[in-house]
Amino acid sequence: MLTLTLSLDSLSIYIALADMVILLSYVLYIFQKKRNLERSIKQISDFIMDYFSNSGVEVHASCFKVEGKKHFVAFIESQPLKRFRYSNVLEQNLVNHILRLTGCTVEKVFWRFPIQLNREAMLVDEGNSLNQDDPYFSDKNTLTEASKQINVSEVSWEEFDKPKSNS
Repeated sequence: MLTLTLSLDSLSIYIALADMVILLSYVLYIFQKKRNLERSIKQISDFIMDYFSNSGVEVHASCFKVEGKKHFVAFIESQPLKRFRYSNVLEQNLVNHILRLTGCTVEKVFWRFPIQLNREAMLVDEGNSLNQDDPYFSDKNTLTEASKQINVSEVSWEEFDKPKSNS
């Protein structure tokens, strides 16, 4: 016959309880950290959308945390407007506002300007011009007109050297 006796003294009970308390506090810490991360992401995204809605532009913003750092990366999707052509100036201003108001550091801002082409615009003849509200697209027309004035032709080597010898 084998008899097993287990005796629990007060010291072992205290150690077991301390281990359980430490494990429970670690689990709560992880949940709190996740909740703070989600709250920070929501604050940054909401702030970016509010920041641009004050200027009359509707944007969609999302962000995520860079792995291993306490920095965030923001993605902004907006209409292609000429005022966003030099977006690096807007980015610096936006990053400073986010840092000051939310306490979160945005490391990078990535922009996306999706262009939705409708079927009618694709079928328009070259002679007709589309009426665009934003001057961003008017530069495209200027470039296409300038490219029509350029002539490229083959020239013999003697003709190529001829202007060099005259000067």
